[in-house]
Amino acid sequence: MAATAGQLWASVDDLVARMPGPNDVASHRVELFEARSLRSAGAPVPPALVERERRAAVGLLCVPVLLRRVRAAYDGSLLILKGPEVARHYPDHALREYGDVDLLADDAPRAQASLLKAGFRELGDPARYRDIHHLRPLAWPGLPVVLELHSRPKWLDGLQGPSAADVLERGLPSAVGVDGFLALPCAPHAVLVAVHSWAHEPLRRLRDLVDVAVLAEASEPEELSAAATEWGVERLWATTAAAVDFLFYGERKPLALRVWGQNVAAGRERTVLENHLQRWLSDLWALPPHRAVARMPRTLREELWPKGETWRRKLSRTALAVRNAFTRRSEHDREFAAR
Repeated sequence: MAATAGQLWASVDDLVARMPGPNDVASHRVELFEARSLRSAGAPVPPALVERERRAAVGLLCVPVLLRRVRAAYDGSLLILKGPEVARHYPDHALREYGDVDLLADDAPRAQASLLKAGFRELGDPARYRDIHHLRPLAWPGLPVVLELHSRPKWLDGLQGPSAADVLERGLPSAVGVDGFLALPCAPHAVLVAVHSWAHEPLRRLRDLVDVAVLAEASEPEELSAAATEWGVERLWATTAAAVDFLFYGERKPLALRVWGQNVAAGRERTVLENHLQRWLSDLWALPPHRAVARMPRTLREELWPKGETWRRKLSRTALAVRNAFTRRSEHDREFAAR
């Protein structure tokens, strides 16, 4: 990633300006950039965007309060992932909105128990958080920012991710302004953010790629390559880096963005067809070839076989998906729900 000073943010503003509509801006989580651009141009900012700006500003003020309460309740090692640590690399910290703070803990169950004893409250259905990378979200009464304690980093299915201990041993003192927290150096953090995003959905939105880009700009290329190699995600990192280079630095358009990631290049929401292509093909850009091919039968089975539904409902949904192949995914989902 060969960056020119200021080029990243100019490219982000240009991409946001070219997005077809508000739903596309929302799908890529760049509403705050849209609001800033409108205000800079002297144009009216819609009330919904003003509210998003207010929420982001309030969240930014509340995070230190939340972290101090966490540190007072738990004496173990805690490392801040994403959110506040990425936001400090943005030109304005309030441009990087986040509704929760992710903390990697040396002993997540003990940390959760300590925070509950101190007055934090658990949120959400317990069944949703069984056997995943983080425990039930926690909230402090009166604070709008939620806390998630991670027992391990979220990682791509099919790859062995680092343990909490592996990540914590890389930690350096965080610069968020509250003592007692660790943060990753920018290079391994960039790789971890890329994997985390991909594990949710490959190349899912522009804001995630901005996060990767700002961390990569503060890193040396050899540091990024070394972190990706050590964690066994060289192909995933190469695909993400190529997308970042194209979107923000004018490099050649990679094959992934020509085949199943066209929506990212166009700055719009994924269509139904693109969503299925991403599910079928993205492993080829992330996993070693033999693993990607070995996973294809399972992927196709999950796509084609009914899961928690009748064959009649599955066939009806499939027929609608074929008809709506070039329809935006959210519109397709709304139409199916209405049926």
